[in-house]
Amino acid sequence: MAILSAVDLHKSFGGVKAVDGVTLEVKEGEKLAVVGPNGSGKTTLINLLSGLYPPDRGRVFLQTLDVTKTPIHVRVKLGIARSFQLPQLFPELTVYENVAIAVAALRGFSLKAVHLEEVRSILELFELWDKRSVKAASLSEGEKKILDVALAYVSRPKVLLLDEPTSSVAEEDKIPLMERLLERLRSISIVMVEHDLDVVERFAERVVAMRAGKVVAVARPSDVKTLEI
Repeated sequence: MAILSAVDLHKSFGGVKAVDGVTLEVKEGEKLAVVGPNGSGKTTLINLLSGLYPPDRGRVFLQTLDVTKTPIHVRVKLGIARSFQLPQLFPELTVYENVAIAVAALRGFSLKAVHLEEVRSILELFELWDKRSVKAASLSEGEKKILDVALAYVSRPKVLLLDEPTSSVAEEDKIPLMERLLERLRSISIVMVEHDLDVVERFAERVVAMRAGKVVAVARPSDVKTLEI
Protein backbone atom coordinates (compact mmCIF):
# COMPACT_ATOMS: atom_id res chain seq x y z
CA MET A 1 0.00 0.00 0.00
CA ALA A 2 1.25 3.49 -0.84
CA ILE A 3 1.89 5.66 2.19
CA LEU A 4 2.22 8.81 0.06
CA SER A 5 0.93 9.36 -3.44
CA ALA A 6 0.65 12.18 -5.94
CA VAL A 7 -1.91 12.15 -8.73
CA ASP A 8 -1.48 14.36 -11.81
CA LEU A 9 0.27 17.21 -9.99
CA HIS A 10 0.74 20.48 -11.85
CA LYS A 11 2.48 23.70 -10.76
CA SER A 12 3.45 26.71 -12.87
CA PHE A 13 5.33 29.89 -12.05
CA GLY A 14 4.86 32.82 -14.41
CA GLY A 15 3.71 30.55 -17.21
CA VAL A 16 6.61 28.12 -16.76
CA LYS A 17 5.51 24.58 -15.91
CA ALA A 18 7.68 23.48 -12.99
CA VAL A 19 5.71 20.28 -12.37
CA ASP A 20 3.69 18.96 -15.28
CA GLY A 21 1.37 16.04 -14.60
CA VAL A 22 3.45 14.08 -12.08
CA THR A 23 1.96 10.90 -10.65
CA LEU A 24 3.92 8.72 -8.22
CA GLU A 25 3.56 6.46 -5.21
CA VAL A 26 5.84 5.94 -2.22
CA LYS A 27 5.56 2.57 -0.51
CA GLU A 28 5.66 2.13 3.24
CA GLY A 29 9.30 2.09 4.38
CA GLU A 30 10.59 2.75 0.85
CA LYS A 31 13.63 4.89 0.08
CA LEU A 32 12.73 6.66 -3.18
CA ALA A 33 15.17 8.96 -4.99
CA VAL A 34 14.11 11.73 -7.37
CA VAL A 35 16.80 12.68 -9.88
CA GLY A 36 17.09 15.02 -12.82
CA PRO A 37 18.93 18.11 -14.05
CA ASN A 38 18.59 21.53 -12.46
CA GLY A 39 15.20 23.01 -13.32
CA SER A 40 13.55 19.63 -13.84
CA GLY A 41 10.99 20.22 -11.06
CA LYS A 42 12.41 18.05 -8.29
CA THR A 43 12.35 20.59 -5.47
CA THR A 44 8.98 21.94 -6.59
CA LEU A 45 7.64 18.40 -6.34
CA ILE A 46 8.95 18.17 -2.77
CA ASN A 47 7.31 21.52 -2.03
CA LEU A 48 3.98 20.22 -3.33
CA LEU A 49 4.21 16.98 -1.36
CA SER A 50 5.10 18.81 1.85
CA GLY A 51 2.42 21.47 1.47
CA LEU A 52 4.80 24.41 1.09
CA TYR A 53 3.08 25.18 -2.24
CA PRO A 54 -0.47 24.28 -3.30
CA PRO A 55 -0.72 22.52 -6.67
CA ASP A 56 -2.52 24.21 -9.54
CA ARG A 57 -4.11 20.87 -10.24
CA GLY A 58 -3.87 17.31 -8.94
CA ARG A 59 -4.07 15.54 -5.59
CA VAL A 60 -1.74 14.47 -2.77
CA PHE A 61 -2.70 11.59 -0.48
CA LEU A 62 -1.24 10.36 2.80
CA GLN A 63 -2.41 6.76 2.65
CA THR A 64 -6.12 7.30 1.85
CA LEU A 65 -6.36 10.82 3.32
CA ASP A 66 -6.53 13.64 0.77
CA VAL A 67 -4.09 16.28 2.06
CA THR A 68 -4.02 18.41 -1.11
CA LYS A 69 -5.39 21.48 0.65
CA THR A 70 -3.85 20.71 4.04
CA PRO A 71 -1.27 23.34 5.11
CA ILE A 72 2.31 22.35 5.80
CA HIS A 73 2.11 22.60 9.62
CA VAL A 74 -0.89 20.26 9.67
CA ARG A 75 0.81 17.80 7.30
CA VAL A 76 3.72 17.68 9.76
CA LYS A 77 1.34 16.60 12.52
CA LEU A 78 -0.23 14.03 10.17
CA GLY A 79 3.17 12.51 9.41
CA ILE A 80 4.80 14.32 6.46
CA ALA A 81 8.03 16.15 7.36
CA ARG A 82 10.86 17.58 5.30
CA SER A 83 14.39 18.88 5.33
CA PHE A 84 15.74 21.63 3.08
CA GLN A 85 18.61 21.98 0.63
CA LEU A 86 19.80 24.87 2.82
CA PRO A 87 19.25 23.74 6.42
CA GLN A 88 16.60 25.81 8.24
CA LEU A 89 18.43 26.40 11.52
CA PHE A 90 18.78 29.17 14.08
CA PRO A 91 22.50 29.78 13.46
CA GLU A 92 23.22 31.75 16.63
CA LEU A 93 21.50 29.24 18.89
CA THR A 94 23.09 26.03 20.10
CA VAL A 95 22.33 22.60 18.73
CA TYR A 96 20.41 21.85 21.93
CA GLU A 97 18.36 25.06 21.66
CA ASN A 98 17.46 24.35 18.03
CA VAL A 99 16.01 20.95 18.95
CA ALA A 100 14.32 22.30 22.09
CA ILE A 101 12.53 24.97 20.03
CA ALA A 102 11.36 22.36 17.51
CA VAL A 103 10.01 20.15 20.31
CA ALA A 104 8.28 23.11 21.98
CA ALA A 105 6.70 24.27 18.72
CA LEU A 106 5.37 20.83 17.86
CA ARG A 107 4.14 19.87 21.31
CA GLY A 108 2.66 23.28 22.12
CA PHE A 109 4.84 23.70 25.19
CA SER A 110 6.65 26.73 26.48
CA LEU A 111 10.42 26.34 26.26
CA LYS A 112 10.53 26.06 30.05
CA ALA A 113 8.20 23.08 29.89
CA VAL A 114 10.01 21.17 27.14
CA HIS A 115 10.59 17.58 28.13
CA LEU A 116 14.36 17.56 28.43
CA GLU A 117 14.59 13.81 27.96
CA GLU A 118 12.94 14.07 24.55
CA VAL A 119 15.49 16.65 23.41
CA ARG A 120 18.33 14.54 24.72
CA SER A 121 17.02 11.35 23.09
CA ILE A 122 16.85 13.03 19.68
CA LEU A 123 20.35 14.47 20.03
CA GLU A 124 21.72 11.10 21.10
CA LEU A 125 19.93 9.29 18.28
CA PHE A 126 21.59 11.52 15.69
CA GLU A 127 24.93 11.54 17.56
CA LEU A 128 24.71 15.27 18.27
CA TRP A 129 24.71 15.16 22.07
CA ASP A 130 28.42 16.00 22.24
CA LYS A 131 27.70 19.04 20.04
CA ARG A 132 24.76 20.25 22.13
CA SER A 133 26.50 23.44 23.32
CA VAL A 134 27.88 24.36 19.89
CA LYS A 135 26.18 27.12 17.92
CA ALA A 136 24.54 25.80 14.76
CA ALA A 137 26.56 28.27 12.69
CA SER A 138 29.78 26.58 13.83
CA LEU A 139 28.81 23.09 12.66
CA SER A 140 30.28 21.50 9.55
CA GLU A 141 28.01 21.32 6.51
CA GLY A 142 27.38 17.64 7.17
CA GLU A 143 26.50 18.30 10.80
CA LYS A 144 24.11 21.06 9.75
CA LYS A 145 22.36 18.58 7.45
CA ILE A 146 22.10 16.07 10.29
CA LEU A 147 20.66 18.70 12.63
CA ASP A 148 18.14 19.76 9.98
CA VAL A 149 16.98 16.15 9.62
CA ALA A 150 16.88 15.78 13.41
CA LEU A 151 14.54 18.78 13.58
CA ALA A 152 12.27 17.15 10.99
CA TYR A 153 12.41 13.89 12.97
CA VAL A 154 10.97 15.63 16.06
CA SER A 155 7.48 15.07 14.62
CA ARG A 156 8.16 11.31 14.28
CA PRO A 157 7.09 11.36 10.61
CA LYS A 158 5.72 8.52 8.55
CA VAL A 159 7.25 10.12 5.45
CA LEU A 160 10.40 12.26 5.35
CA LEU A 161 11.16 14.40 2.31
CA LEU A 162 14.88 15.15 1.94
CA ASP A 163 15.85 17.95 -0.45
CA GLU A 164 19.45 17.35 -1.57
CA PRO A 165 20.73 15.93 1.72
CA THR A 166 24.36 15.82 0.51
CA SER A 167 24.57 19.22 -1.20
CA SER A 168 27.47 21.37 0.10
CA VAL A 169 28.87 18.32 1.90
CA ALA A 170 32.48 17.35 1.16
CA GLU A 171 32.73 14.48 -1.30
CA GLU A 172 34.42 12.15 1.19
CA ASP A 173 31.69 12.83 3.77
CA LYS A 174 28.64 12.10 1.60
CA ILE A 175 28.48 8.32 2.01
CA PRO A 176 29.18 8.40 5.78
CA LEU A 177 26.53 11.12 6.16
CA MET A 178 23.87 9.08 4.38
CA GLU A 179 24.82 5.94 6.29
CA ARG A 180 24.46 7.85 9.54
CA LEU A 181 21.08 9.28 8.56
CA LEU A 182 19.47 6.23 7.01
CA GLU A 183 20.57 3.94 9.83
CA ARG A 184 18.37 6.10 12.07
CA LEU A 185 15.51 6.40 9.59
CA ARG A 186 15.13 2.76 8.59
CA SER A 187 11.43 2.50 9.44
CA ILE A 188 10.46 5.79 7.75
CA SER A 189 9.45 6.21 4.11
CA ILE A 190 11.86 8.61 2.45
CA VAL A 191 11.71 10.66 -0.73
CA MET A 192 15.08 12.22 -1.45
CA VAL A 193 16.04 14.66 -4.17
CA GLU A 194 19.68 13.92 -4.92
CA HIS A 195 22.19 14.92 -7.60
CA ASP A 196 24.99 12.56 -6.59
CA LEU A 197 24.27 9.36 -8.50
CA ASP A 198 26.71 7.34 -6.38
CA VAL A 199 24.59 8.22 -3.35
CA VAL A 200 21.41 7.32 -5.25
CA GLU A 201 22.82 4.01 -6.46
CA ARG A 202 23.91 3.03 -2.97
CA PHE A 203 20.98 4.15 -0.83
CA ALA A 204 17.80 4.32 -2.93
CA GLU A 205 15.49 1.37 -3.51
CA ARG A 206 13.76 2.93 -6.50
CA VAL A 207 14.47 5.97 -8.67
CA VAL A 208 12.14 8.46 -10.35
CA ALA A 209 13.77 10.59 -13.05
CA MET A 210 12.36 14.00 -13.98
CA ARG A 211 12.96 16.34 -16.89
CA ALA A 212 11.11 19.59 -17.68
CA GLY A 213 8.58 18.96 -14.92
CA LYS A 214 7.64 15.46 -16.04
CA VAL A 215 8.49 11.96 -14.83
CA VAL A 216 10.45 10.46 -17.71
CA ALA A 217 11.58 7.18 -16.13
CA VAL A 218 11.19 4.93 -13.11
CA ALA A 219 14.21 2.71 -12.62
CA ARG A 220 16.25 0.53 -10.32
CA PRO A 221 19.15 2.27 -8.57
CA SER A 222 21.62 0.07 -10.46
CA ASP A 223 20.34 1.58 -13.73
CA VAL A 224 20.39 5.23 -12.64
CA LYS A 225 23.64 6.09 -14.42
CA THR A 226 22.26 4.86 -17.74
CA LEU A 227 19.17 7.09 -17.67
CA GLU A 228 19.05 9.79 -20.32
CA ILE A 229 17.88 12.77 -18.29
